Amino acid sequence: MFRILIPVDFTEGSTNACRYALHLCAALPQAEILLLHCFSDYLLQPQLDDPTTDTGYSPLSPGSEMMTDRVLYQNQQEQQEKLEKLYKELLAEAHTQGNHTQLKHAFINGLTEDVIRDEIDRYKPDLLLMGTKGEDNIARSLFGTITTKMVEDAKIPLLTVPESYKDYSLHRALYATDFDKTDAEAITVLLQLLKPFDPEILCTHIGTEDSERDDSFKMEQLQARLYAALPDNNLQFAILPSEDDVADALQDFVAREHIGLIAVNNHQRSLFSSIFKPSLSKKLVLEAQVPLLIFHSTEKV
Repeated sequence: MFRILIPVDFTEGSTNACRYALHLCAALPQAEILLLHCFSDYLLQPQLDDPTTDTGYSPLSPGSEMMTDRVLYQNQQEQQEKLEKLYKELLAEAHTQGNHTQLKHAFINGLTEDVIRDEIDRYKPDLLLMGTKGEDNIARSLFGTITTKMVEDAKIPLLTVPESYKDYSLHRALYATDFDKTDAEAITVLLQLLKPFDPEILCTHIGTEDSERDDSFKMEQLQARLYAALPDNNLQFAILPSEDDVADALQDFVAREHIGLIAVNNHQRSLFSSIFKPSLSKKLVLEAQVPLLIFHSTEKV
């Protein structure tokens, strides 16, 4: 049974991610999706220099506390109804499509990032799938921020789906290699996930002018290793010209080659590196126009 955990916040982005997951699961022999909504039971506090609210109650008065409890209960009920509605809509869509994916839903109180970590430990999903809004959304919702946190925190593969992405083509995928020792393992998992779509995997590296000769040698080694370990798979290899912005170069290549998914290995990073040099994975989460699959390397940078 292949399990997917999808945190949902009822925005268009998370709903689109759910539909993408349904399409992915439809091709798998056995799959299960858990829709997770995290409810934080807090309200914005009144200004401390204002002794009363608009109701005439002091923020700390018993009357105010009763109103707060009622509002919290109402908010919780509304969120639970939205989760139930989304669950039923997706069940209906799956049934209409002849999709036998099992669907579950969970409503849990707590901070979103904490609840997601706890559910990963409890549910043990094979994949965490989250929607993203993309760079053009200046505000970048709270959920977008949580998605970037999960790049570092989640120790399972993370698949992000841009809100604007409506194509379900998975016949061509790009694996961005930096010649990590775990590349072969990650590509094996990628091939297993996409096997029903008979994919072509483009193993791509963007080097520098100084490293051209060394990159060619490493790519030849990777190619030989993968051909031996993964015969009868459609694997292609390419070294792209040096660019100042690797994320932009990858996205240009993806657009030209009609790639349906980007896969990358996210390295463990030192504190200095994570603050002053944001990872390629985080940059792509915010900017990528196609789904992004992030693996977690044990190598540090």
